[in-house]
Amino acid sequence: MSSGYALLADKAMTYLKRHPHQLPSLAAQFTPESASYFLLKFQTDVPLTLKFLQWARSSSSRFFDSRCKCYSLHVLTNFKLYKTAQSIAIDLAKEQVEQQQHQHHDPHDYVFHCLKDSYQLFNSSSAVFDLMVKSYSTLHMLQEALSTLRLAQVHGFMPGVLSYNSLLDALISSTSHTHTLPPLAAKLYSEMRRSGVSPNMQRKGCLPNVVTFNTLLDAYCKLGRIDDAFALFHVMRSKRLEPNLITCNVFVNGLCREGRMNEAAQMVEEIKWMGLAPDEVTYNTLVNGFCKEALINSMCKAGNLHRATEFLDQMHIRGLQPNERTYTTLIDGFSQQGFLNEGYRLLNEMVANGFKPSIVTYNSLINGHCVLGRMEEALDIILKMADKGLAPDVVTYSTLISGFCKNQDLDRAFHMKEEMVARGVLPDAVTYSSLIRGLCEQRRLPEACGLFKEMLQTVFLQMNLLTQH
Repeated sequence: MSSGYALLADKAMTYLKRHPHQLPSLAAQFTPESASYFLLKFQTDVPLTLKFLQWARSSSSRFFDSRCKCYSLHVLTNFKLYKTAQSIAIDLAKEQVEQQQHQHHDPHDYVFHCLKDSYQLFNSSSAVFDLMVKSYSTLHMLQEALSTLRLAQVHGFMPGVLSYNSLLDALISSTSHTHTLPPLAAKLYSEMRRSGVSPNMQRKGCLPNVVTFNTLLDAYCKLGRIDDAFALFHVMRSKRLEPNLITCNVFVNGLCREGRMNEAAQMVEEIKWMGLAPDEVTYNTLVNGFCKEALINSMCKAGNLHRATEFLDQMHIRGLQPNERTYTTLIDGFSQQGFLNEGYRLLNEMVANGFKPSIVTYNSLINGHCVLGRMEEALDIILKMADKGLAPDVVTYSTLISGFCKNQDLDRAFHMKEEMVARGVLPDAVTYSSLIRGLCEQRRLPEACGLFKEMLQTVFLQMNLLTQH
């Protein structure tokens, strides 16, 4: 290193220790070479290095370049300051994206080789590569994350479980709209298992940990492949890995999504048996699940709403807080079955606990009144909504129109249709279906046919508007 770089680095050291107010005067003449020299020379001095990094990252000058950031990763991982190192790795990943358009080399390839070439200078560890893989994965830069993982392996470094977990999570979340587990995710998991621990106890790679399994279990559950998830769970237990509360909540959510409520409730009991305490996520998921099942099968499974309130009571006993979705789901469930007293009790409790009822909450109550034929009370709720700054939407109007039609009051139903159009709310297929059904029940077939033609034109217009946007 040039003596000029060394002099600037020593001056920075002096200012950082004794005269920090003079640092701004040094920023203009400080160079990336000076910064690199500083990090090399003082790499074992934790307080000094942290002060330098704080100055470098807050400085408006450009001396803290990509190479300095790579050097910083070595230093910070040696200090085991992974949180600060991760934030610099994120900055480095973002920076490489910006530079890609102006350079001929592949940015992430450059970062890898910079870390590799300076590895011995800092007596570093493979954690620096894990941090880059995690950063790329967090930013959904999957190609860069996978390439860094492979480059590390090719050059004899051992990527840790952090790399695999981060990449697996990013891969699965990026394909959450599909109905299959990404092949690459399955391949990475198999790779982790194969390169685990050899017979002579020398680690060749890294074993999947609880985070790995939780990521894959969540993916299987969201895909509806609960049985595959349980099979993987047994593999996890065979590896002597203890499930945590996240593992259990993943299963509770997956089982609720599939309507397997008895198994979900049983899982909660198993959680307690394992010595874990169910949390807000556990109970909110169960309450929502039982309400959903009751709404779908209200005639044969009406008791599930009361089962849901039992879990709500358990939450209160344990000092856990239901969320807005839980209250709205319960209110909707009781309203659907005409149990409005219970619905309003939950509404009052919801407001008392600091939650604001949403348009969905009010629509649920409006529907409850319509179910009971109490149309005037349903209309009163619209006034209460206005006081709260909430405007009726297409669901509000469609629910009221359906209620009037069921009460054979077609004049008021059509009046509601005129009002919604005047307010700029377009009727949808549900709105028209209620009106057409009402006309047919009164044998007003010519009007029903005319309304059907109007529905086709309106729905076609809405589809065109959606396509344009």
